[in-house]
Amino acid sequence: MGKIKFDVDAYTARLIGRENVSRLESAVAELVKNTYDADASCCVLYYEKSTNTLYLADNGCGMTSRVIKKHWMTIGNSSKKRKFTSKKGRIQTGAKGIGRFALDRIGDSCTMFTKSNSGALEWSVDWTSFSDGTPLTSVSANLDSVTYSVADFISSAVNDNFKECIKNEFKATCTVFKIYPVRDVWNEKQIKKLRSNLITLVPQEISGIFNIYFFEEPTTIEDAKLIPSSTDSNGDYKIAFDVVGDSVKVKISRNEFDFKAKREVVLTGAGFSNEDREFFGGKEICHEISFCKLMSSRKIVVNNTIGNFSGVFLFSKIQQQVGDKEKYYYKSGNQTELPWKGVRIYRDNFRVRPYGDPDSSAYDWLLLSNRKAKSPAAPSHVDGKWRVSADQICGTVLISRTNITLPDQANREGFVETPEFQVLKNFLLKIIEFFESDRQYVFRKLNSYYEKTHPTQQFEDEISKKAAYEEKKKEHNEQPNAVDSIAHTTVEASKAKAVIEERDARIQSLEDENQLLRALATVGIVTNTYVHEIRGGTNTLGLKLVMTKEELEYDRDIDNALKYIDEAIACQESFGAWFKVTIDSVRKDRRTMKDVNLQELLEELRISWMRNCSDTEITVECESIFFRCFPYEIESIINNLIANSTSVFKTEAQTGHKISIQVETRDNFVNIYYQDNGPGLSDKYKKNPDLIMEAMETDKTDSDGEIIGTGMGMWIIGKTVKDYNGTVDLSKNIDSERGFHVEITLKGRR
Repeated sequence: MGKIKFDVDAYTARLIGRENVSRLESAVAELVKNTYDADASCCVLYYEKSTNTLYLADNGCGMTSRVIKKHWMTIGNSSKKRKFTSKKGRIQTGAKGIGRFALDRIGDSCTMFTKSNSGALEWSVDWTSFSDGTPLTSVSANLDSVTYSVADFISSAVNDNFKECIKNEFKATCTVFKIYPVRDVWNEKQIKKLRSNLITLVPQEISGIFNIYFFEEPTTIEDAKLIPSSTDSNGDYKIAFDVVGDSVKVKISRNEFDFKAKREVVLTGAGFSNEDREFFGGKEICHEISFCKLMSSRKIVVNNTIGNFSGVFLFSKIQQQVGDKEKYYYKSGNQTELPWKGVRIYRDNFRVRPYGDPDSSAYDWLLLSNRKAKSPAAPSHVDGKWRVSADQICGTVLISRTNITLPDQANREGFVETPEFQVLKNFLLKIIEFFESDRQYVFRKLNSYYEKTHPTQQFEDEISKKAAYEEKKKEHNEQPNAVDSIAHTTVEASKAKAVIEERDARIQSLEDENQLLRALATVGIVTNTYVHEIRGGTNTLGLKLVMTKEELEYDRDIDNALKYIDEAIACQESFGAWFKVTIDSVRKDRRTMKDVNLQELLEELRISWMRNCSDTEITVECESIFFRCFPYEIESIINNLIANSTSVFKTEAQTGHKISIQVETRDNFVNIYYQDNGPGLSDKYKKNPDLIMEAMETDKTDSDGEIIGTGMGMWIIGKTVKDYNGTVDLSKNIDSERGFHVEITLKGRR
């Protein structure tokens, strides 16, 4: 039969595009990249809710009919494959020739107005033409020369600020897409996610040559401009590096310390060098080393096969322990919040996702948390190595298209896992080690100086030696004379006071940390108890949205769609109730000691739990009682008790579950009486109910008999009650046939 030609189903081409731009954020990012490649100084997005339309515009070079026919309309034939430098010298990001299918990912149809130096054109396509059974060569788009202006093309847009922005920024050549109707639900959450993604899409360093605007119908020009975060922020440390061939240059800036008037005394007393004085004064610490020498081990020689690249890291300690500011001379007013968390990678000024993305597993792609877990030493530790935590550092790594050994995956979600990518990760860890070593060097010297000037450790040693001497005398039944006893066992009151104060500060710091950890553990316990319900609610919410979309798209049944929307809203409200019970408990304002109206606090908890457990009746009897406490600790007590009860209720077939909470004051104490009508304690704890107060003590099992309980809820309650000089009475459970009963007395926070 001779030779026959291959043909391609139009839908196959569409699928290839969708594989590469499967998510909405990726599709929008691809189109924004194209605007940068076109030498635009401005990219403008405008979502018009009333018409469900997205405009995407740039003031770049525009397209001629030849470019549209030869490259834009030819799948896989990108004009950037061979020549990837623009007229303005930008290294262009695209090369695969399938990014235009991002338009299909966003909406059903698209009209493009483009104006080049050769004139204005209008191109339009209906993506539904790319359907099963249609040969690709049979699908066409419309292309016509036009005489109207860009202002005419967007004249139907509702937002006058969007039109004004186009008028100000689009003076000559440009390209504008009008995509309608958009496929996804562009609600407030989706738009917020898109804006957040676009803010991180380009680094702040190129804001002088390229800016992105995102409009909605009511948005002003000022609010539409997206301003990227910058690593110029004042962190505690700044680390910059530059790799050119085999040469590696590292610059470290210390910004964490301020000795004020004590500068000379401290630096001299701590033994810092004259060069260190300059480093504390703003001079950068510079290291210059061979890439091969930095990366090679005794057995393996590692040459730079990545190419040239650079980057910047910022470090912030986030929080400080009690007394550390005095010991380490922290600078006052230092920014404690990083501009973002995680290490991002930018290729030719566009972000490579998902590295450093807080919503993905690649947030900590350098595995800094693992390093920290393996070496948890403090920075002042004499022997161990201090490691930075993943949430204490942010950074940008700048690479280029010329770094060909770091190719992007086809779906634009990260790099192909080449050996060079592993080398890159190891290199960045080496750079971080430069900073870690410098900070540990400073901390060790300052800690040593503090111990010399605040010799509490020596005082502790002296007390221990004299106590040991006294014990030794007792063991040998020796009776030292008065002079001998005073000389060997008496400690100066000032020394003892210093030791006690130091120890008290350390204990208080640890207690504060433990209290917060207990509150976080309660969040985990409640979430773990209801993980199936939460997962089910998530699935239901997604299902209702899909059903709504189908009703609107296919059946055009508004009543059914509204019913599904109401059901989706109910799911969303349920999630809000879960957040009230869990996440809200550890908000900063809940961790502040204050006079709390227990009646209001308990009623708020009751309402939140009732929304989550509609089959359980919860009653609260409490007068207006004001009690000085940390709100999250009282919430922790109640949440653990209710979580235990409702967890047991789920194992019973019977209905009519009830929980009763009564609160009253007696003898200036607060008494909480809690009970439920569940099956009560198991035989294991019936005769000795106090056993459930032990850590890790549980008999909660799954259907296979495996222990699934954490055994931490009642232990957390006991620890919290102890902090309030209170008691937990479980004795009523011994004689009760059913139900769980507990009486808690709170005297006052220590």
